[in-house]
Amino acid sequence: MSTQDKQRMNPVTFLIAGALVAVLLLMFQPWEGSDTLQRGGEPGMGTSDYESDEDREPYSQGIMEADLDFTVDEFINTASDLEGAPYQSGGKDPEEGFNSSGFVQYVYEEATGIRMPRIAGHQYELGESISKSYLQKGDVVFFEGNTIMSGIYTGDGQFMTATESSGITTLHLENDSFWADNYIGAKRLTDKEIEALHPSTYKDHDHPAVQEAMNYLGTPYEFGGSSLEAFDCSYFVQDVFRESMDVYLPRVTLDQYKVGDDIPEDDLQPGDVIYFSDVDIENSDREEGEVTHAGIYTGENFMIHASRTEEMTQISYLNDYWKDAMTGIKRFDGMSLNGESPIVQEAAVHLTTPYQKGGSHPGEGFNPIGFVRYVYEKSEGTTLPSSAKSIWNNGTEVDSNSLQAGDILFFEGKYNLLPAIYAGNDQFFIASQSSGVTTRHLEHSEYFSERFAGARRY
Repeated sequence: MSTQDKQRMNPVTFLIAGALVAVLLLMFQPWEGSDTLQRGGEPGMGTSDYESDEDREPYSQGIMEADLDFTVDEFINTASDLEGAPYQSGGKDPEEGFNSSGFVQYVYEEATGIRMPRIAGHQYELGESISKSYLQKGDVVFFEGNTIMSGIYTGDGQFMTATESSGITTLHLENDSFWADNYIGAKRLTDKEIEALHPSTYKDHDHPAVQEAMNYLGTPYEFGGSSLEAFDCSYFVQDVFRESMDVYLPRVTLDQYKVGDDIPEDDLQPGDVIYFSDVDIENSDREEGEVTHAGIYTGENFMIHASRTEEMTQISYLNDYWKDAMTGIKRFDGMSLNGESPIVQEAAVHLTTPYQKGGSHPGEGFNPIGFVRYVYEKSEGTTLPSSAKSIWNNGTEVDSNSLQAGDILFFEGKYNLLPAIYAGNDQFFIASQSSGVTTRHLEHSEYFSERFAGARRY
């Protein structure tokens, strides 16, 4: 270009040319310091942009090298044996049928014990991204139509999934046009994820609550459920800590969140309980910002919880959804009574027993005095007086600052005193009309805190 031509170029042309040069330079610069998860590398590790997905060897060997008691052929055979099983929206077992993610979850658990998430979108959040040239048997392949769908790669370009027309069937990644057009990628579980999602990892866990929690895996979710047949998140937490550590927590998440030690996020440890707001809500009566869900942290960014969306107790990855909803973390280790009070242990056996006017036996239900008298008789062989006033008059007075587990607390009812059993850590058991036998807190239970009359010891 001549000097004359250069002089005739206007300033805008120079700006455009300069911008193009800058873009070209950036395109050929390797990324540095990126904290974005790069496809094809170890989770949390960056990879060079010079290397294409087709050429980059995956970091993880997935289930092929998992230290579990199964072979990959056994895994594929488990999937193949389901060929022809019916399609069912939301289905997750051979009897009712499968949708695609229910099929993936079922095969993984049945063949390996690995607890994959129930929902395809949650499955897609796990694992290392794998290019087609490195697919191996057992990898999970994903497709996006009206929603995300998943399937299991079985080798030779084929995969199995659930379709509305054919149920569980074998298809080809390239030859079946719908699936080829809607393919969005494949994932392979990392070693850490395989470990985190397998219950055997926690068999000898250092924290007793984590170890105990694994016994509840797969239990159906039921909002307000208060039995081992089906329960919600707060009953799960309450039961796990009672059974494993003699920690007696309130029944609902909002009350649980008022007790225990507050833990900063950077000190989160297995056995801590994470509380969330505005999630997993079954009804519309909750106030905005209210604590509505809880899960027990198991380590490596996973928790175990009774999940409404998963419809069962499940191990789940703490994705951005959960992290954004996190309200706080509680540690209840310091609340353990370590089996020191037989009275408290007997009282805890009867949690959720229904209220019954005049009730004095678990088979019929309890009123407050019937509950206290029954617990003392069963645990200590002590026959208490037949009225709350007589129990008050005959016991040894105890100052509220000197309370011990098993002491009898009294609250002013509408017509007479209401007795309860002190559980320690400012909590007590009482047979209430609204909740049956339940736990309440001396300070945080507004109704009872205003009516506390005193305590007696026997």
